[in-house]
Amino acid sequence: MKKEFDVLLLGYYGFGNLGDELLCEASLRLLSSCGVPKERVALLSASPRVSEKKYGVRAFDRWSLREIWRACAASRSLLLGGGGLFQDSTSARSCVYYYAAVRIARLLGLKVWAEGQSVGPLRRGLSRALTRGAFGSCCHAGVRDESSREILRAMGIRSALAPDLVMSLPVPRAGCEGNVLLFNARPGYRALAERAAASCMKLAENSGREVAGVALSREDEAELASLASAGLVKLSGVTLVSSKEDFARVASRASGALGMRLHFLILSALSGLPLAGCAYDPKVAGFCMRYNIALIDGGAVSLSAPPSAELAAEEAASVEKVFAEGLRAARC
Repeated sequence: MKKEFDVLLLGYYGFGNLGDELLCEASLRLLSSCGVPKERVALLSASPRVSEKKYGVRAFDRWSLREIWRACAASRSLLLGGGGLFQDSTSARSCVYYYAAVRIARLLGLKVWAEGQSVGPLRRGLSRALTRGAFGSCCHAGVRDESSREILRAMGIRSALAPDLVMSLPVPRAGCEGNVLLFNARPGYRALAERAAASCMKLAENSGREVAGVALSREDEAELASLASAGLVKLSGVTLVSSKEDFARVASRASGALGMRLHFLILSALSGLPLAGCAYDPKVAGFCMRYNIALIDGGAVSLSAPPSAELAAEEAASVEKVFAEGLRAARC
């Protein structure tokens, strides 16, 4: 029976978090470059109508079992398209949800593949079992950091290593001639956020620059406001960015960036901004180690040179290569 869609995309889409929306954008762009047109792609989203308008593809409600079943029944493959989907930092609910989606897909005969994934932390036995079951069902597993590869290897699952999917997106290089430091903090890691704020303020004071807050979600916006109201960082303002174009406008007046969110760091690096990161989990530490980016510890910090435009192009090619391998496996 002919299926309506070649690929059904699943990630943390539709929640208003820029990093995850960029992963969706990158996945769609990579599928298009591999010859899969938008009309042959669907996605599961927390805000289906918003996603349809934004990406021009059919979207289904990720919270409706009936919609998930309908989407899978109409598709040939399920793609876990980037992000830290299998982790239990706060609970095992994420692992339960994505495992269930994979099982439904397999029951309906779909090939399942994963790209740009981070795995862990996995503190519970249930989370490890669900992760092993989900990735063990994949015809191809692509991960974005070495620690995730090690976790899967310990489970007896082979994976391919490539940079984060967002590294494949075109982002204009900034001139780095502004007098502004961009600062990002995320909620849930207050002690780390306070240390990052302290390092940012020391650097700003030593270099005579002002600090501008950059939020990738409403939660980031609230955290930055809280840090500022507590007197931990002096911000000239906070900008909520909802696209890479929004970020480019902010970066055009900046000369450096410090932050916590992985995709804030990736956008800063692709923009050519000197930067430093605060590693609240292994994926951020892995990114900083990969590109020799300084890590914030609360003390004085020096910004590191970003990856060159040539290296960024090589990383984009690596993403495209591994992604194409995954699509071929899903088509077999």
